[in-house]
Amino acid sequence: MSVAVRWILAVTASVLVFFLVAAPWAFLVPGGDDPWDVIAPVAGVAAAGTLAGFGWWATQGGSGTVHQSAETTGTGNINQVGGSQGGVGGPPPASVRQKAKGGGNITQVGGNRS
Repeated sequence: MSVAVRWILAVTASVLVFFLVAAPWAFLVPGGDDPWDVIAPVAGVAAAGTLAGFGWWATQGGSGTVHQSAETTGTGNINQVGGSQGGVGGPPPASVRQKAKGGGNITQVGGNRS
């Protein structure tokens, strides 16, 4: 899922939380004793907290992250290398998942190596 889609979901969730807090409060309070001067800030704080949480989620694993998966089965020597080798400006973040099973020597290297 792209970062833009995650941000759209984060903002949508924030707006939804605002209305989930504000609307029942405004309609169900008998006599309308609680003015919007009270309801809106409380609902806004709930929405801001939601946006902060989902905003953090939206920024995780965005573009520039290298996702790699390697799996092998066999006998004898097995070598797996994953992740980035570094370079100008440093290596991008890497998410490496490796699995190996078999007899003999198994060597696995993963992650960022600069």
